[in-house]
Amino acid sequence: MTNLEMAMAALIKVFHENAGQDKKLNKAELKGLLQTEFKGMLGNAPPGAADEIFNGLDQDGSGSVNFQEFVNMVASVACVTNEMIFQQ
Repeated sequence: MTNLEMAMAALIKVFHENAGQDKKLNKAELKGLLQTEFKGMLGNAPPGAADEIFNGLDQDGSGSVNFQEFVNMVASVACVTNEMIFQQ
């Protein structure tokens, strides 16, 4: 597989390893995923940051984060990180 194919496979795997049987992330599942997968970026985040992220991601108000909402978050974080690293 190419690097991009491996990255996509990893993204899908991380989502499904953390999602419940409903194949969505509830608030606790998202918080666990963020603490594990973004610990370097969120290490100094204020208390309640995961709740704010969840509320921002749950665009349809369903009380859970589906795969599309999750991918939008990862893409946004990638764009911000790219700006921070390569636009200085």
